[in-house]
Amino acid sequence: MSEPAKALQSGKTFLTPGGTETFMLFQQGFPLREACAFEILDDEPSWARLGREYLAPIFSAAAAHGHGLLLDTLVWRAHPDFVAALGYPATDLARFNQLGVVRTREAVAQWRAGQPAGGGLEVILAADVGPRGDGYRVADRELTPEAACEYHRAQVEVLAHAGVDLVCALTMTSVAEAIGVTLAAREQGLPVIVSPTVETNGTLPDGTPLGEMIRRVEEATGGTPLLYMVNCAHPSHLEPTLARARADDADWLRRFKGIRANSSRKSHAELDNSTELDRGNPDELGRAVADLQRAYDLSIVGGCCGTDAEHVAAIAAAAGTTPLRAACGA
Repeated sequence: MSEPAKALQSGKTFLTPGGTETFMLFQQGFPLREACAFEILDDEPSWARLGREYLAPIFSAAAAHGHGLLLDTLVWRAHPDFVAALGYPATDLARFNQLGVVRTREAVAQWRAGQPAGGGLEVILAADVGPRGDGYRVADRELTPEAACEYHRAQVEVLAHAGVDLVCALTMTSVAEAIGVTLAAREQGLPVIVSPTVETNGTLPDGTPLGEMIRRVEEATGGTPLLYMVNCAHPSHLEPTLARARADDADWLRRFKGIRANSSRKSHAELDNSTELDRGNPDELGRAVADLQRAYDLSIVGGCCGTDAEHVAAIAAAAGTTPLRAACGA
């Protein structure tokens, strides 16, 4: 069993960062082209500011409440199509992914250096790999798992050599792409978490119910993922699906272990048409996430679009350590 798998089965809560891209765009005014956070890695002053105002408070919140941290490397869109769309040469795909790993490791080390006994923070370094197209819509309904694996292979291979602890297939919009990223990670010997986004009715953007997606990924990959979670959805959008699964004693629920929640209750379509940030209420979101954690034995909790260090701190304060049912694949 891998070290990340052991950690995520330990009963310890692992916190995640918040909505890094929305924070950069709306609260720091960073010119976020195509929602590509990886460009900040080339901007020393902006990166330093993100560390001070966003990353360091999240590290402190996790440590203060005895949680671990599942830390992203800002490479959600550092894959071929978006690297090219921003005008970079193909060789910069490797450069940005390697730089993301280096920068986030340095941020953790810098924070630890300023804490008594290093802050006592357990960190799993995760590379969030996003969908080939939009995070709220299916870019290619004809996409096959094999084609998705081939597309994501280049990024995942670089991340494996850069030394990430695991890959998280984040904001997956279709079953095929979730399978493809999982297969690409398995080829490189990397543990993988699968995290689709869901609409207000609990289905993926491709129309697949959450439980059906988990069943199909399990069958196609031989149960490869460590666990499953959901991101970029409000807790109220997810809870009815989890409640039905519990009432039906659905097997897939035992493999579901996390949420990165949006601050807003709006649908994806409404958020796409919004020109202002909907931060919601951080304390209310913290309680809602913690309620899901206690009800469904979640080990990973954190924020997504619209959330920042204040939301993550509220989640950290409300969350606890829960006894886990069998979550991770051995």
